[in-house]
Amino acid sequence: MPQENFVFQVNLGGMIDILSNHLYSSPDVFVRELLQNAVDAIAAKRKTGIASAQKDEICLILSEENGRPLLCFTDTGTGLTEAEIHRFLAVIGQSSKHDLQKGAVQEDYIGRFGIGLLSCFLVSDVIRVQTRSYQTPEQSLEWCGNPDGTYTITPCEPLPEIGTRILLSPKQDADAYFTPEKLTALVQYYGLPLPEPIYLIQGEKRTLLNPPFPSGETQYAQIMALGESLFSANFLGYIPLDSPTGLFSGVAYILSNETAPTAKHSHRIYLKNMLLTEDGGRLLPKWAFFLRCFINTNGLQPTASREDFYENGALFRAREELAHCITEYLRSLAEKQDPMLQRIVRIHRLAVQSVAIEDDALYRAFFPYLTFETSFGTLTGSDLLHADTPVYYTPFIDEYRQVAAISAARNTLLVNAGYTYVAQLLERMPLFRPDIAVMQMKPERLDALLEKPEYSDTAAALRLLAECNQVLSDYDCSASLKRFAPAELPVLYTVNEEALLLRDIRHSMEQTADLFRGMLDAFAEEYHEEAVAKLYLNTDNPLIRRLMDVSDGEKLRCCLEILYVQALLTGGYPMRNHEMQLLNTDLLRLLDWSIG
Repeated sequence: MPQENFVFQVNLGGMIDILSNHLYSSPDVFVRELLQNAVDAIAAKRKTGIASAQKDEICLILSEENGRPLLCFTDTGTGLTEAEIHRFLAVIGQSSKHDLQKGAVQEDYIGRFGIGLLSCFLVSDVIRVQTRSYQTPEQSLEWCGNPDGTYTITPCEPLPEIGTRILLSPKQDADAYFTPEKLTALVQYYGLPLPEPIYLIQGEKRTLLNPPFPSGETQYAQIMALGESLFSANFLGYIPLDSPTGLFSGVAYILSNETAPTAKHSHRIYLKNMLLTEDGGRLLPKWAFFLRCFINTNGLQPTASREDFYENGALFRAREELAHCITEYLRSLAEKQDPMLQRIVRIHRLAVQSVAIEDDALYRAFFPYLTFETSFGTLTGSDLLHADTPVYYTPFIDEYRQVAAISAARNTLLVNAGYTYVAQLLERMPLFRPDIAVMQMKPERLDALLEKPEYSDTAAALRLLAECNQVLSDYDCSASLKRFAPAELPVLYTVNEEALLLRDIRHSMEQTADLFRGMLDAFAEEYHEEAVAKLYLNTDNPLIRRLMDVSDGEKLRCCLEILYVQALLTGGYPMRNHEMQLLNTDLLRLLDWSIG
């Protein structure tokens, strides 16, 4: 029995719902689709080589019909024959921009999917297309399409020129799209760089919507004026973006104010001079958040909605080339010792650091200009490189605040590496000086900075130490007597990485359900052996010296417990439940004693 072939049926109403609710982000795109069709039609006519006295242009004519707004969107392109109307307007997915023999998209056209005209159904119940083809100039035809999938083709009044008109009247609640203000904004948003002049016509008034780029005495002034116009922002300067393989061209404007890496960043990225997206996430490196880009590309493939790029090899190459353009510009500033580099570093520190930790050349360029919080005050990268002492750092801000004064007193250079990227930047300093020592300030190194204790009554000091160790035995911590500056600091708490993890795990065990407590307890046992936590008592501190003479065991224990908790709070360590309870209980006891 011979196999019978069937033909798919397309529900046009359902297709329009897909376009409006799933493919296109806004009805605004109908202007973009009409613009790209018009530009492609004009490009197609030029390829035919036919002579024409008329000037190529696109017009949006606003008028009224039966008391309702009427938009007539015209172009001076090739027009369509009756056969082409059936082929390209009545078959969803068939585009006149394809080579019908090979199925390939002709590269000098913007559109590619053959569904652009359907976007007009987002704002109009009926689409009327009047056209006059260069192949049959004696005939003008009108195609009338309805959202139920039906259409008619009838002769119409002869059009004055070769080309196409698309007539639209607003559907319910779509009148806002048929005002001169809205149409002007959409044309300038989507098609500002288009090479064809675009006019808005109302009666006798004819307004050019895509004027030449802002003027200036120099090319630099013109490009800066364009950026300020596009983004409504001020910029330090711009970076030329020229793809060595021809994938893109444009500029990246350098913001004059600091911006958060997580903030939403708006760009203008065009495909064949037509706006494709404001989102640079797929094209730009993540660290480029201090830039606003104006880019045009001819070689990347759009998604079906024309609102982003298709992820493929060309996009990957373009991303690499863009990153290269930006980093090479920054390198050139460093080589010329351009003051612009210092301004960029000062304003966009985080972005600069994120680049420098991944690129050796940029690291060499940027690091001398970066600033760091140290035990000797604020120092530049150049100051650190010329220091004649090892460079220590702490990975936590609270830990730095505890140890900075002690380091300064011992003439030790300590850097606060509690901020993003700082530790990685410091660890790369041997790229400049292979002999330089860069080390994390670990507990054993801190211990070496502290001096041997001095006290007049050795027995009293040892009793205090023994009592303190007894108190701390319940908290996985031991005590030690040392001298350190400033003398106003009575105690100092330090932990190694294993003890810090152990503290975090046990803090989590107190907050979690029974289901996970057993698993966390197993993790805690793993780190318990290597965990080292120590509370240093400063024998130069007046309070510690007075505690050596306290004979009341209960009061001594209370004071030591409060000093322990105060050291945890100063260091920003997570407090466990019994430690918080300890603080509350001991404070109440002290108040009670003071009143009594």
